[in-house]
Amino acid sequence: MKFRLFSEREFDIDCPVALIECYCFQTDFYSSYDLLLTERRVEAVGKIGARIDREKLPQISVLVDAAGSLPVFHYEIDQFLKLDDEDIRSHVIAACSIVQSLMRLGLGLSQCSKVLHTVYPRIMPMIDSMLQEEYRRHIDSQWTPERPEQILLAYYMNLKAEPTANSLDCLFSTVSANVPCLTKVRVFDIVWWSYLRATRLSERHHITWKTV
Repeated sequence: MKFRLFSEREFDIDCPVALIECYCFQTDFYSSYDLLLTERRVEAVGKIGARIDREKLPQISVLVDAAGSLPVFHYEIDQFLKLDDEDIRSHVIAACSIVQSLMRLGLGLSQCSKVLHTVYPRIMPMIDSMLQEEYRRHIDSQWTPERPEQILLAYYMNLKAEPTANSLDCLFSTVSANVPCLTKVRVFDIVWWSYLRATRLSERHHITWKTV
């Protein structure tokens, strides 16, 4: 299956279902994080590798609960991507007002996105440091995390465009029938994360992968 990361990086995954399943049974993230997301508690963010001071959790919880008043956090991803581009942009700006409030508490963009994904996993992606580096490297070398709306909008536009849209539809249709508690947003997160990890290892150690 062909996917694209932002607008520049197209890549093939030969066995995407196997890739998702291997991630789920070979890492602790699925068993200790994704399977527990029905609880949607901010505290669970530590299970996905976000190191956040416990003292900040009450303030974070207040902001994340307040985010629930914004329409953007009530969309399913497919429903959201059917909106016109200007509406998507408006919702992204609204979502990033919460991101920026979290950043003022001392959280990085990666931590903010993981907090919001933990509570709103059907719409909010995780924008971790590896994805941010990829964006700077291939899209905008001047971009900084202080402009979260730019990378988040690019992320959604990528999901809306081909070949990613069709490939992700097909992949999620298969995965969701067999592997519970993975949202469509999370499935793509696993796909791009695995691809970038594999690519970096290939470049450093001259490894040829059969699945990526």
